[in-house]
Amino acid sequence: MIFTLTMFILFSGCVEESKVTQSNESVYRGSVNLTPENVSSAIQSPEAENIPEIQLKSLSSIYMRDNHEKVYDYLFCWDNVPGSENQGLISYLRDNPDIGREDIAQIVKSDDNKTIRVYFTSSISTKLRVEDNKGNILSTPDVELKVKKVNGKYKVLMTPQTPHYFVLEGKEVNGKLCIYTVNEKTGFNITERYYAVYGLSIKNNGSKDLDFKLNELHVRDGDHIFNTTIEPEYLYYHGSDVLSDLEKENKLENTTLSPGETINGSVVFQVNSLYNKSFLLMYNGTPIPSTSFDKSFKALSTAEQYDYSIAFGIPPYNNGFNDSFEYSDTFSNWVNRSIFEVFKDAYPEHDANWSTEYLPETELIYALEVIPATNITLLPVSSSSYEANHLLVVDDTGEELINTSIDKIAIFKNQTYELQSPENLDSPQIIDNSQMKMNFSNVTIVRISFWRDNWHSIFSRINQNVIVDKQLKIVAASNKCINCFS
Repeated sequence: MIFTLTMFILFSGCVEESKVTQSNESVYRGSVNLTPENVSSAIQSPEAENIPEIQLKSLSSIYMRDNHEKVYDYLFCWDNVPGSENQGLISYLRDNPDIGREDIAQIVKSDDNKTIRVYFTSSISTKLRVEDNKGNILSTPDVELKVKKVNGKYKVLMTPQTPHYFVLEGKEVNGKLCIYTVNEKTGFNITERYYAVYGLSIKNNGSKDLDFKLNELHVRDGDHIFNTTIEPEYLYYHGSDVLSDLEKENKLENTTLSPGETINGSVVFQVNSLYNKSFLLMYNGTPIPSTSFDKSFKALSTAEQYDYSIAFGIPPYNNGFNDSFEYSDTFSNWVNRSIFEVFKDAYPEHDANWSTEYLPETELIYALEVIPATNITLLPVSSSSYEANHLLVVDDTGEELINTSIDKIAIFKNQTYELQSPENLDSPQIIDNSQMKMNFSNVTIVRISFWRDNWHSIFSRINQNVIVDKQLKIVAASNKCINCFS
């Protein structure tokens, strides 16, 4: 009996070890029973000495649906210019008058293989330079193209003009850098994607150097574990306040932190749903405990579930809504989770009879950002410095958290919402009134962006900013809405 029992225990152990091995090799790793005791013991274990202190600065949840397709046309291999592939670069420059306006006299490359300079028949020149994410800003000639490697992905920016992403794109092929032109077209395939973006502060509290590794960060959602992803294409849209601001954030990379050193930045995960309370951020297998996550989720739920017709004094849809109404011809005046779900579920698929040449664009974006509890000053601003009424929000260190145009802002006072219309914001009395400068303590900011562009030529863009206090009461909300037929 003892022999039989021993063999059973040994066999069970082998089976469990096999399960763990299989789970680690899968795309989605198996679940772990995470209890408060487990979390506490993991943090206090000897291995925790190699775990940096990680604090949540912001979190974002993004849904994207579109029928975008990218077409890559090969231009040249970096190693073969100057040389056998000059013509690809020359053709591109001649087709872009902002870059190459005259006949090309000479193409030369620097000794370190990082810079290609193109000289034209006059004194005008164009420079192409490869940089990593830590490259310095260079003094620019007439035009400069910077091939910048960010999070393992090459992007090409043009200076001194406003940076243009995806005019060109670099890819490593068989260890060599190849440059492509990138064009966008619409296709029949409609894709849905979800992203979670964390703004984090990483600090080394130890007495020795600490190697922070990006691939050690994970998000667990139930039985699934998601790894960090390279910054995805088409993630950032300037029409969305949330996505536009995320684009400006520093992106975390592998780095070595000296004792006491802190770095700040964001990291992206492609997940399988919008953010929910089951999401757990982990580093090197250790859960990252933070009351900020729980408070952020509660504030996010409050902002997403709120009926903004109470604050803004307008119905959710601009021309009524009923069961027989055509979704494609309906505009929303503001957005919450239920309105997003209406358009998400009702979005039409393309008719297979459409010609690929005239296939219309389909796009839907719902983006959320939460900035955890902080002290802020809210400043509705109307000034000749801006083309429209603006909302400025800064924290108690003076850091700018929100700077955006608004149509209206509602402030909760005396058990009701006082709505400030554009006419009031334009009034000098309001501008000079110090009461419009409002301070809020220990509040959470929730930002909501909604973008809709569908095959019936309906264009809709909504940006909202919501201030939630520690009692989960919405104390202020602003709205900017643009709806039109294109």
